[in-house]
Amino acid sequence: MSDQNLSNQPPRTMSGGRALAEMLKLHDAAPMFGMGGFQLLPFYDAVGDVGLQHTLINDERCGAFAADAFARVSGRPGVCDATLGPGATNLTTGLVESLNAGVPMVAVVGDSNRDYSWRNMTQESRQLEILAPAVKEVIRVEAIQRLPELVRRAYGVATSGRAGPVLLDVPEDIAHGEYDFPEDDLHADLSAIHAPAFRSRPDRDDLARAVALLAKAKRPIILAGGGVHLSGGQAALTELAERCNIPVAHTLSGKGAIACTHSLALGLFGRYSRIANDVLERSDCILVVGCKMGEIATKRYTLPPKGIPLIHLEIMAEEIGRCVPCDVPLWGDAKAGLEDLIAELSDSAAAQHAARGEYAAEVVTRMTTWRMEVQERLTSNERPVNMARMCQELNNTMPEDGILVADGGFAAHWTGLLCETKAPGRHYIANRGFASIGYGLPGSMGAQLAAGDRPVVGVTGDGGFNMVLGELETAGRLNSGLTILIVNNAASGYVKALQQAQFDGRFQSSDLNEMNYANIAENLGCQGIRVEDPDDLAGAITTGMAERGRPTVIDVVVTRDPKKMLPGVDNRAAPIKKGDRIA
Repeated sequence: MSDQNLSNQPPRTMSGGRALAEMLKLHDAAPMFGMGGFQLLPFYDAVGDVGLQHTLINDERCGAFAADAFARVSGRPGVCDATLGPGATNLTTGLVESLNAGVPMVAVVGDSNRDYSWRNMTQESRQLEILAPAVKEVIRVEAIQRLPELVRRAYGVATSGRAGPVLLDVPEDIAHGEYDFPEDDLHADLSAIHAPAFRSRPDRDDLARAVALLAKAKRPIILAGGGVHLSGGQAALTELAERCNIPVAHTLSGKGAIACTHSLALGLFGRYSRIANDVLERSDCILVVGCKMGEIATKRYTLPPKGIPLIHLEIMAEEIGRCVPCDVPLWGDAKAGLEDLIAELSDSAAAQHAARGEYAAEVVTRMTTWRMEVQERLTSNERPVNMARMCQELNNTMPEDGILVADGGFAAHWTGLLCETKAPGRHYIANRGFASIGYGLPGSMGAQLAAGDRPVVGVTGDGGFNMVLGELETAGRLNSGLTILIVNNAASGYVKALQQAQFDGRFQSSDLNEMNYANIAENLGCQGIRVEDPDDLAGAITTGMAERGRPTVIDVVVTRDPKKMLPGVDNRAAPIKKGDRIA
């Protein structure tokens, strides 16, 4: 390897693939996940020379999931790649997750040689038409000399406004072709290597109107969504809540916007709730921050009650008032908007804090009462293991700086309701953009790469784990110290529980084989622990987090009773009408 290559000052004449690698290096590209093919081989050949970290993935969708989780923890755009055709289309689910969740990503895909396109080329498809709705922007490289410019464009789009994934389509003849690149064209836009690249701020008159509403409110509430994390606004949100004595409820994506253990934290609101929905329904002013107020947050559009003044701080103007009428729109970045609100209300904050002392104290009283009511579930010695007990042991064992990654389905429903962050920040990751199952393991891989020495624990169902089991080999190859808990109920639990509740227990295609995932993990070179006694949970989780050189799989045998599977500490299975979506 030459000194030129080590210093990232290559010969000016290079392949398009080499130029792509050089540009990603200049943008401090995140660890990449992908699966090579002929179209991008010049890029693969250059990856090691320029010092990029690239990992072969077993399924491209998982590469996108891993990149998504890395971006959520680090704030840097995740990077994944795929070859043309099935490689590119396999990215679709992961890209939609990032698009819906506002997560920055650059996905590089190979494409057919343009000299022969649409002449029945092997694996050719209308991949750009398929993927266009799954990304913020499709950028196709049609001229090799424009490749550096278009990489900069990809990062700029991915990190600006509401962040999201960008597709960079590189035809075979561009990647394999050569060009004498001007030296001054090989540079990065350093403002675009971290999201958000730029911050917009709400209008000053709108801020004044919002502060006036908050000032006269006796029972205001803050509803925090994932946008708080995307903007890095956790500290600002906590400061606003503390200075004005305003309780905070959160969505699954917004968990950690304020520490769950904070005296003003109400927990989840919407479809799942501890005490938050009741407080919300009795409030007299609502401040929504970084939340789209979709189906789950609004309990299928039944919350909040009509007539309560609502302030909506949101980076996407078109989301303001879309699902819930808005009295005061605050169009802008969550962190910037919160800081501006704090500055605007500085004179009245102390008075508001004092006036709401009794109201704020209700939160602690209500939460204490709730915990007493559910203590039996949280400490249950049932065998098979009660999922409430599993969540409580995660609370007891995970350190303040740990990160919990929750897969779709029951993994997110239960942990979102019962697991608690101990500090503000992105300590809980749930793939709620698309809520696909299969995210838990690859998401934990990406999160662990970004987290460094901090422990990462993933929770997934057996169905979700089955989808991506091959990535356990990838995690082992990375020597990743992640821990993954498998909720083993030998079923597609969500479906089975709903069939029990809505269709009188007429089960169809919802059962799985009984599996010992600890044995499977050991056979793949990982640490495997099977837990059937709830008293063994804490030790298993602690052992998993202590193993830093290889993945740990904890196979938790949970209830097989579909009447006890529905999320909720009371394991409710109340009669419901067909068509109701209860979980």
